[in-house]
Amino acid sequence: MPSGPRLRIEKKGASAVLWIDNPPRNALRLSMISDLAARVPEIEKDDGIRALVVAGSGGLVFYLTKPTVAAVTGVARGAGAELALACDIRIADETAIFSHPEARIGWMPSHGGTARLSKIVGRSMALELLVSGKELPGLDALRLGIVDHLTAPGEAIPQARALADAFAEKPRSAVKSIKRTLAEGDEKPYRNRFLLESQHAVQLLWDEEYRAAIAKLRGKS
Repeated sequence: MPSGPRLRIEKKGASAVLWIDNPPRNALRLSMISDLAARVPEIEKDDGIRALVVAGSGGLVFYLTKPTVAAVTGVARGAGAELALACDIRIADETAIFSHPEARIGWMPSHGGTARLSKIVGRSMALELLVSGKELPGLDALRLGIVDHLTAPGEAIPQARALADAFAEKPRSAVKSIKRTLAEGDEKPYRNRFLLESQHAVQLLWDEEYRAAIAKLRGKS
């Protein structure tokens, strides 16, 4: 697997942090995006990792079946902002700034940014943000739903790791099924989502972790 020094995985228990380390600005360059895409299957296959935090040191992960939490401090610009959008949950501190400046140089988001941003904020606001390229402070990002949690400076990464640890404690099959049901449900009419949920839930009846948990509750462990 490509493994440049600008991307590194730090494991702790059943969760891990994928650090983007490219000083001085932590720019997410094309070569790093290729490296990141190559890391995704590696993380998916690693049973020791049950939840992932994506963070900066100083379509990419969207298809992982493990929960992903983006921890944003400072500026998340262009591809970096798109990477945050690809994560399941985004936690930013008060220093965070989001922007999509690609249009200024005749380019546009090319890693799912248009689809994901418009789904969160609506078409008209997405158009405004993407075409104007204006910088969006963390508090405004929170109000628009781009950020799920806003923390004090320096607290985004600790809170993201705590949430990932909480995710990692849960049975893997249940977490995977919940994430898949939510993702697949986005592509189906509302009435069909109930059937999808039932299908995934029924499959868990034969899961070893579920059976062990039920047996323990019944005092048969």
